Amino acid sequence: IRNAARAPPPPHHPRCRRRRACPLLLRRPPRPGRHPPPRPHRRCSSQDPSPPQAHRPLPPRLPPSPPLPLPQTLAQALSADPDPGCGSVSPRAPAAVLLHLLLTHPLHPPRWDDLLRPLALLHDRLAILATEDPPVAALAASCFELAWRAGAPGRDALVAQTLPYLFSQALTSGSNARPLLRRLFALREALPLLDYTDESISDFKMLLLRCFVSPHFLKAEEGRKLLALVLGVSEGLAREGLELIRAQVGMMRGRRAAVVAYGEVVFRAWKDAGWVRGEIGDGFLQGMVEAAVHAADKEVARAARRILWAFVEQKAVAGVEKLVFRLSEPVLFRSLQVANSNVRHNALHLLLDLFPLEDPDVTKDVNDPLLEKQFFLLDKLLIDDCPEIRAVAVEGICRILNQFWEVIPSPTISKNLSKIVDDMSKDSCNEVRLSTLNGLIYLLDNPQSHDIMKVLLPRLSDMVSDPVLSVRAAAVDLLLTIRDLRSFQYNKVVGLGTLLSSLADDHPRVAKKITKLLIPSYFPSKLPLKEACDRCIALIKRSPAAGARFCEFALSEGSTPQRLVGLIKVSISRALSPSGLNSEQTDGLVIASAKLIKSLSDEGSNLVALRECFANAKLKLLFKTAVSDGAQAALLSMVPVVSPDDLCVLHIECMNIVVNAAVTSKQEECQEALLAAHKLVHLSGRSDEMFEELTNILQSKASYFSGIYGLEPPSCPVASTKRKKGKSLKKTPARSDDVVGNRSSTPVILNNEELAAVGGAAWQLNEILKAEEMRAAFVQSYAEIAFSSLKVISQVYIEQCLHFESLDLSPVLAYLSLATYSALQDVDQTDMSCSESTIVNQSLDHLLRCYDRFVNGSVTVSTNSTSKLNKNKESAEHKHQQHVTPEVECTINVIMLGTSILKFIVDTTTIKLVNESKVRCVGFGSSYTKYAVSAMKRHSEGSSFNGDDLKDILILTRSSFTYAAKLLHLVLASSTESASPPEEAFLLANNLLDLVPAVESFAGPRYALTLVSVVKQWLPVLILGLGCRWLIGPESEMATKPCNLGDADLPLWVAALAKNELLEAEEPREDDQSEQGNEHEESPSSKKLAELMVTLLKKGSPKILD
Repeated sequence: IRNAARAPPPPHHPRCRRRRACPLLLRRPPRPGRHPPPRPHRRCSSQDPSPPQAHRPLPPRLPPSPPLPLPQTLAQALSADPDPGCGSVSPRAPAAVLLHLLLTHPLHPPRWDDLLRPLALLHDRLAILATEDPPVAALAASCFELAWRAGAPGRDALVAQTLPYLFSQALTSGSNARPLLRRLFALREALPLLDYTDESISDFKMLLLRCFVSPHFLKAEEGRKLLALVLGVSEGLAREGLELIRAQVGMMRGRRAAVVAYGEVVFRAWKDAGWVRGEIGDGFLQGMVEAAVHAADKEVARAARRILWAFVEQKAVAGVEKLVFRLSEPVLFRSLQVANSNVRHNALHLLLDLFPLEDPDVTKDVNDPLLEKQFFLLDKLLIDDCPEIRAVAVEGICRILNQFWEVIPSPTISKNLSKIVDDMSKDSCNEVRLSTLNGLIYLLDNPQSHDIMKVLLPRLSDMVSDPVLSVRAAAVDLLLTIRDLRSFQYNKVVGLGTLLSSLADDHPRVAKKITKLLIPSYFPSKLPLKEACDRCIALIKRSPAAGARFCEFALSEGSTPQRLVGLIKVSISRALSPSGLNSEQTDGLVIASAKLIKSLSDEGSNLVALRECFANAKLKLLFKTAVSDGAQAALLSMVPVVSPDDLCVLHIECMNIVVNAAVTSKQEECQEALLAAHKLVHLSGRSDEMFEELTNILQSKASYFSGIYGLEPPSCPVASTKRKKGKSLKKTPARSDDVVGNRSSTPVILNNEELAAVGGAAWQLNEILKAEEMRAAFVQSYAEIAFSSLKVISQVYIEQCLHFESLDLSPVLAYLSLATYSALQDVDQTDMSCSESTIVNQSLDHLLRCYDRFVNGSVTVSTNSTSKLNKNKESAEHKHQQHVTPEVECTINVIMLGTSILKFIVDTTTIKLVNESKVRCVGFGSSYTKYAVSAMKRHSEGSSFNGDDLKDILILTRSSFTYAAKLLHLVLASSTESASPPEEAFLLANNLLDLVPAVESFAGPRYALTLVSVVKQWLPVLILGLGCRWLIGPESEMATKPCNLGDADLPLWVAALAKNELLEAEEPREDDQSEQGNEHEESPSSKKLAELMVTLLKKGSPKILD
């Protein structure tokens, strides 16, 4: 560049254009004594060849100025300001470019003495350039960095603007801040050069403080080092920075990485700076210790401990251990014994982080009592009243033993481990038992602990059967850890029988872990396939259920598909030749094969091999060998996989299951087989035959019931051939009343076989309606006869529910489901609104009429008379004898029935299928809850109810309360100013509140308080229901129409509140206490209900309160 300034290139050179474009590139000055030839005047032309001097004399020329050196030229260009009037371009940009070229020339090193003034001028204008011309500012900053790294003389004058510029760029560059942080770290020695006490630097100090909350500074190592240096440049800045970190620690919820970064920053600042150590140690760290112990928020205490952990893990650094001991010792031991459990919990965490807490400046003899004190406190915390403290103490002691086994005395180790295994493993708190297992798993990482653990671990065998799932899973994790240790045998800790029992019956999460534990023993990959299969077959023989679960999870726990296909072949061959096998073992082999096929069905490469296993009618042979319903269900479920081209291969067997399953329809295994049969029949395209069988069963039983009880018989019988489609339920004529024929004056007690057949067929029908792929076909072709049959059966079940010892609601539920789905299908096919459908309204009216007759006593109920049948009804199946249904079963039947009807009302009202019967629905809810209250009052002593019956009736009560409250909400929401809510809404709200004192008198305060928790969710609706007639509707109706509360003078809940108020106002005398007894006991549930109501009313509208 210097040579270019001395000798310009020839005119044809491309650099000429560049030189003309840049005004700072100087032309060669003329030599002394020689003048350049005069230029022609711009007005001269070829028509006027005379010289311009002849027309106008030239002005006198200025003497030529001497050439300026390049540094002075750069300085003049950098100091010049552009003229805003002429719109000229500022020369600073080309000057900065040229200056950068001079500094980075590869052949000629820069002469810093000449370039210092241009650099200083450019540095003074860096803040302006950052806003007016950011590229030039970035180029200028790189020039200053070059000067600083090169150690240029006077470089200290080039950092006052450079550092603020680079820090601001790093804060605003987002994810691209890492290169800028490296450049800043290269200038770290320039930070102490600034005067941080001057007022002009306040903006830069605020910029530095902003860096403490920037995630980009905290994530990058260079950023953390810079923040540590910032804490050491100024006392005031260090104080403000530490205060900012302290505030951030209090807000860092769940941001573990940021807190760890702050800890590193503080430790680096403490380590590097001498004078700031006092500010960090006596001020900041002391506050962190107090926060770690006394913070009410556990997240804040955890964040403070992470800050301290940055010092604890650097104990080898000189002075760190002494600092930690000096700050923690006065606070820690005192806090471990305070009454506040939260403080003890925090102090225990801190002790475990600092263990062993020792004074490095004293001898071992002085530290030994301090170590004994720590073990004494840990042992004391193992029996703390707070479960959280016990859980932390257990895991903490195991961690200490793992890390410091060599230095801890053997008696101390034995004492702590015995207490953990014998006592803490049987703790009443689930978290403590879980912590015991997790701590022992961690302790087994230390080989020195194995000898004593061999003796102690067999005492934990019962934990595999713990009632808590997480504890059982942790117990199996402990066994998995033991299995990987050569010196241990897991079967000596937990017996194989216990493991197989858990594998058969436990949660899949536990079963998978047990499968992983047993695979090396019962299906090892290192042995030949035949030997491995023999081991697995032996497992299935020993425990068929456990073997089937083992096969279910074998693929997910590491077994290869090819070996599992071989296992399937061996299992099928053993099942088809069951020599030496009982029925249970044969079923176990079939179920295990089905489980394996299901797990392998997702991989298409194995399907060919699987289908070869079932060639030559092996499916039918297997079905004949399968005895249990579970085995049959397993076989039916694998037919679509192994025989997709012949789905009808087991059609006869499926139909037999459908027809014969009525007797055992309530057993879970039978339900599984039924669902599998339904699915297979539907996939084979022969579902009409199944539908006909079910509807025939329902129709025959409905006809029989109608003949006995004098009801209208169901519709015409089902044809044996496939029915014509299009006969939907909407063609069933609606009746205004039921034809009640000559009913028997005494109840006819049906035998259990008939009730089981009806319940089984109805249950299957309900499941068919739930399956979307089968529902449409059934509703389209078989809805009419099924609906008419279920209508008769439901009426019998409702009116005679007091005479069934065990009421099966499957027919009623199927009746309601069929009405709902038929109505929805009519809406979809005809595009009419839901409110226009009359199917649901007719069904609901029919049920409510039946229930009204039952409640009002129009259906004759006699539990002590002898049944007398007409001659045409006598048969060998019915022997009518004197029958008395227990009153407990009667109450449960009625509440169960009312809950189901309420659920149907709420569901259909929500989807707007019920439009004209809301008032009657509310009336039903009111009469039902009134019946439930009266029934509970009759059984107020509860002596006739055992534990299971009491639990059932309370669960039903909570469910019915929820449905009735939602119904009240729907009615109130549909009321307007012109149409006030019905009087039944007020009665329903009172009856619902009456359930609380009724349950308390029936089952006790503990059960009543559980009902109050349900009432709390619907309390706004109940309060509005109590005041609805005074809040909604015309004013004339508010005061003129009194509400009839029925026979009682006051609702039960009002009487209970009044009794509580009287008892609180009275001062009982000592001589009256023994005589009055329970009559003067308050009602806790009613008191809690009153408190909730008062709190809600105070928050609500004053109009409602009035």
